[in-house]
Amino acid sequence: MSTKEEYEQLLDRALRQVAGHLSVSGDRSTAVEPAMMVRGKRKGKTVINNFIAIARAFNRDPPHLARFIFKESAKSGTIQGERLTIQGPMSYEELKRLLSLYEKEFVRCPVCGGPDTKLVKEKRFRFLLCEACGAKSSVRKI
Repeated sequence: MSTKEEYEQLLDRALRQVAGHLSVSGDRSTAVEPAMMVRGKRKGKTVINNFIAIARAFNRDPPHLARFIFKESAKSGTIQGERLTIQGPMSYEELKRLLSLYEKEFVRCPVCGGPDTKLVKEKRFRFLLCEACGAKSSVRKI
């Protein structure tokens, strides 16, 4: 048996062993499931216990993500340690929708779809700069 054949057999064996661990799509997820609770029914508060972990998964500044949630939900709130407290009740589905919208607008590159981006400010404008493909796209101010 030649060296090339041995190499190919070893390569096939290695691929079979790791096949269950590989992602077929190659898409990297940035989502962290929010751990939240709602205190009170009507005029209560919504507390997101792992808010800082969500902001870190997006690689974004927690106050930026909080401002987005406050503006889009038309509610006020505060960051307290690892938690985000929102004045008023918010459903889990509404929060997931807001996080998905934030990811689409402020995290994912509109050109390549990758999450390797950062927000940069130039004069009065803000841009989403992709570190993977180099694309630079304007984003709105929150």
